[in-house]
This record gives sequence, structure tokens and C-alpha cells, in this order.
Amino acid sequence: MLQALRTLLSEVMGRVSQKRRTRALKQMLGVWPNRFGRKVFDRVLRTDSSPKKNLESNFVFYNRSARPEMGSVRDLIEECVANYPESEVEELISRLRSGDDVHFRSATFELFLHDALRRRGFLLTPHPELPNGKRYKPDFYVLDPNGESFYLEAVLATENNGLDKGGEARKGAVLDTLTKSPHHNFMISLDDEGSPKSPPSGKKLKNAVHRWLDSLDPDEVNQKIMDSGFDSLEPILWSHDGWNLQIRPIPIKPERRGKSSNLIGIGGGGGGWVDAWSPIRDAIKFKGGKYGDLNAPLVVAVNLDSFHLDPIDEMQALFGQEQFVSSPNVDAEPKMRRAPNGAWQGNNGPQYSRVSAAWLFNDLQASSLATRNGTVYFNPWATMPV
Repeated sequence: MLQALRTLLSEVMGRVSQKRRTRALKQMLGVWPNRFGRKVFDRVLRTDSSPKKNLESNFVFYNRSARPEMGSVRDLIEECVANYPESEVEELISRLRSGDDVHFRSATFELFLHDALRRRGFLLTPHPELPNGKRYKPDFYVLDPNGESFYLEAVLATENNGLDKGGEARKGAVLDTLTKSPHHNFMISLDDEGSPKSPPSGKKLKNAVHRWLDSLDPDEVNQKIMDSGFDSLEPILWSHDGWNLQIRPIPIKPERRGKSSNLIGIGGGGGGWVDAWSPIRDAIKFKGGKYGDLNAPLVVAVNLDSFHLDPIDEMQALFGQEQFVSSPNVDAEPKMRRAPNGAWQGNNGPQYSRVSAAWLFNDLQASSLATRNGTVYFNPWATMPV
């Protein structure tokens, strides 16, 4: 028995000595124990000041960089996290440390919005239960110093916004096929809805579109556009397993016929959208239809992954794409009108009236916070004005 106790004591003391040696080694390397709650970044002595690598995630770069400016970014994030509701901190830090740049940017966007409002006296409750019983929860319930309240939802415009990534890839393959299949007399405009659950045949769609375009006279189509506008053109409809397309012809000018290098003129860009406004619109529409009828206004904050965001794009996202219409026999400047394809203005008039305001940012990141501004647009048709 005595020998067994001695053996056990020896093992325990050995583990204690090992812990002491480990602690001493950490101190020598500049790694200190975290006595103040869990931190986002490791508490280590940093010596690597090299630039960010191409395949390096934002978190990994911020975590290892010894550059003073990156130290300021870390300090800012840690300060914001320290003021975040304690019940949500673990989940937030997990997203920040995940190594996924989308998760990192999404989490920092929510974090900065929370801190900006907190500093101005607002009280924010993360992921509140909704009185209407919906299982989805907005990012925040916000109470201002005057007792007014609203829900705040934050979203990245570069996210898929809940869409099936596989479906988006399948759509991209079809759009690639169409893009590389020009027609002699026409290009096409695409409007789509949904996402295909199985691979569509790009070849079959291309052949169907070309047969339809072959049956049209470009000069007659152009005259109809001049007389009644582009929206007057009757589209062809095409569907495949949950993905619906509306396709309209765009006549090519006579001197350019036979010289076009692609088929899609408006709507697609070989697997992705090429404009800045439609991702904002889609994000607002997606979030605006997610929570049902609410007991307070809903504000959707959108962070677009773009170095420059023009106010024209912001207005197009909310109220529709700009179109310039001219009459062929009238000597006057073309008139600008908006297509009914904005988040708040559709074919049947005002829509998504549950979204009371849109708070728009471009390229708001941890390293660009000091140089970015946000613009708030109020929905003139909001069910509950904010």
C-alpha cells in the first residue's frame, strides 16, 4: 500500500513538474495564460511581419502578424468582443476563429454594428425570440435611448443568402454555355428565379434559344422597343427542376450583327452577376421575406464586397435599374425611368414593405473600418416606418 501511494505521488508530482515546465516554456516564448475570459486572438509574442499570403485567411493573418497596424485591429476586435453580450460570445468567437473568411467578415460586421450602436446609447439583444412564433431570429433587437425599437439584420452581399451552392454552380455552368454561344442578330436578357436541384442541359437551352431567336426579325423587335419599351417584349419561359428563366431578345445594331462574341447581354456573366446593385437587392429581398410580420420595424444592414459602391447602384438596388428611353421621331433628350426590379419596387408596385430601412456599406472590414461610411435609406412604403 505504501509503495502504491509513493508511486501515485510520484506520478502526480511528475505531472505537476511537467505543468511547471510547460508554464515556464510558455513564459519564455511570450505565451501568457488568459485570466480575463476567452480571447479572440492568441496571446503570443509575434515576430512575423510578412504580408498576407494569397491562401491565408483573415483570422490567421491578423493572429500571426507582428505589424503594429494589425495589432490595432486585434485590439479593436477584442474591445468590441469584451462589450458583446456574454451569452453570445462563445459562438461569435468560434465564427471569428473558424478560418472561413465569410464567417469572419460576417461576424466582424455584426460585431462592429453592435459596438457602433452601443456607443451611441442603444441597447441590443442578440437573436431575440419573435412574438409571431417564427423559428428564425434576426441578429438584434435594438432599443434606442427614447424607447423606440427595431430589429436589425446584418448580411454580406457576397454570401449566397441561403441559396444552394451546388445549385448556383449548376446555374453557372449553363450561363457559361450560353455566354459562349453568340447569335448573329441578337443578344438576350435573362431574369431568373430559384435554383436547379439537378444539372440542366446548357446545350438544350442554347439550342432552344437559338431556334427562337432565328424566328425573330431584329428590325421588327427594335421597332417594338422604340414604340413601347423593352418591357413590352414577350419573353420565352424555360424551367428546369426548380429554376425558372425569362428570356427576352436584345437586337444587335445592324453594323454589329455577326460580330458579337457572347449571347448574354443583361443578367448573367458566365457563372456570376457582374453588377454591384443586384447582390444588394437580392440580400434585402431574402432577409425581408424571412421573418414574417413583425411587431417592430426591420432594418437590413448590407455589406457589399466592393471597393467602391456608387450611390446609383444603391438606388438601383432599392428602386430598380435605370433605363434611358428615347422616342425615334422626337428630337428630345432620352428620358430616364426605372425598371420594376428593385428590392422595394417590382412589377406590381411597392414590395417587401416589411423592410423599413436599408443600411448600406461597401467593403467594411476590420482593417478598413476608419475609412468606410454607411448610408441609411428609408423605405417610403414601409408597413412600419422607422
